[in-house]
Amino acid sequence: MNHADFPLHDRDTAPDAAAAFDRAETIFGMVPNLTRKMATSPALAQGYLDLTSLFDRCSLSAQERGVVLLTVSRFHGCDYCMAAHSMTGRMTGLPDAEVDALREDRPLPDARLEALRRFVHAMLEGRGWVDASDLAAFRHAGFGEQQVLDVILGIGLKTLSNYTNHIAGTPVDTAFEHERWTAPGIAPRQA
Repeated sequence: MNHADFPLHDRDTAPDAAAAFDRAETIFGMVPNLTRKMATSPALAQGYLDLTSLFDRCSLSAQERGVVLLTVSRFHGCDYCMAAHSMTGRMTGLPDAEVDALREDRPLPDARLEALRRFVHAMLEGRGWVDASDLAAFRHAGFGEQQVLDVILGIGLKTLSNYTNHIAGTPVDTAFEHERWTAPGIAPRQA
């Protein structure tokens, strides 16, 4: 199976995903290529949008959510999500220095956000298993048990989109083309 087997659907080619298209337009102001690729499975498209809405209402601030989403996308090497979340991170107040550091996998200037980045990275590297010292450092930065679980929600959300983009070859939308990113050592992927 190659990327060409996953079409960029619209309402005509994926009528069962019409609700997901409508919801994506409400949430994002457009129907992103990710939703159009996910529409091959209306359940995935709707599930992703449901998780997006839940993550937006979790205990993490907009900046903290941006750190989670960019850290996961960087770890997975997802060019589509790195571009999308670089743009939305900046739009929601994540400073340029923080976004640039996340894109380059460098420590963040803000100590609290860096503790979050390190914890997310530890969760990903350990596939959910973290050392007591990782958890202690996260708590020392002022995060609690609810934030631990909200990080897991963010990891799950981004894993759905990152893996979809990898297998379906989702092209970066024009809206965030200016934030295009390519994983180091990996040739840009073509849809």
